[in-house]
Amino acid sequence: MVPDTCLGDIAAAYDVLLCDVFLTLHDADGAFPDAVEALRRFRAGGRTVVLVSNSALPGPALVATLGRVGIGPDAYDCVVTSADLARELLARSAVRAILHLGPVGDRALLAGLAVELTEAVEAADVILCTGWPTGPAGGEPPALSQVLEAAAARGLELICTNPDRSVEVVGRVLRFAGLVAERYAALGGRVLATGKPDPSIYRVALAAAADRSIGRPAAEALVVGDGLALDVAGAFASGLDALWITETGSAAPAMPPTARLYRATALRW
Repeated sequence: MVPDTCLGDIAAAYDVLLCDVFLTLHDADGAFPDAVEALRRFRAGGRTVVLVSNSALPGPALVATLGRVGIGPDAYDCVVTSADLARELLARSAVRAILHLGPVGDRALLAGLAVELTEAVEAADVILCTGWPTGPAGGEPPALSQVLEAAAARGLELICTNPDRSVEVVGRVLRFAGLVAERYAALGGRVLATGKPDPSIYRVALAAAADRSIGRPAAEALVVGDGLALDVAGAFASGLDALWITETGSAAPAMPPTARLYRATALRW
């Protein structure tokens, strides 16, 4: 592992950057200026930046959100989200009735699809989990366990758009869809992930880069992100190198013999 790396030191080896968004480019308080500038400078060399996010928002909606926190379109070429993959999956399937688990606002993912929402497990064709379903006082909904048990008994598939489990941000622990998916899998339920670290989202991101007339081999793409279990693991599973944004003291992960791992405390040029 190469420690304390600036993107500018290694940019010449890569033509495509597959970059994480939350906690890599911004947090709850706004954009990280050095990180945004690093993406701009990477693109200035004729290279391509694809933002790869486990957001429950489809790409166009995430673009609008990024603009509001100060990350403009000059910092990237396109956006691929796990919601985009979930939408494509649902559009190609025979699914019509969806039981949604997650924040109500995440249902924007379903806009324009020929599907309907149901609260009844027995009427659902699939479960779509986009986030932690919050109950009274921020706790777990009283019926969550019963819903998961009934769905597993019926053999329903659970589509998880964010395999992340939890993260602490400014003293708050944020819980994600991965916690629900983990519980469902423990019940014997079938889980399909459309987000990182599953290689499918990186395949779509590389195809998006190729659509911009880059068409570089995967070996010339670099994954950037703060998540060891998501970004770094996803990079290695996809045969890609990674730049891990992490504290200096973080332990190095196990890695394939052909992979290259860089480390930095922040994304900067």
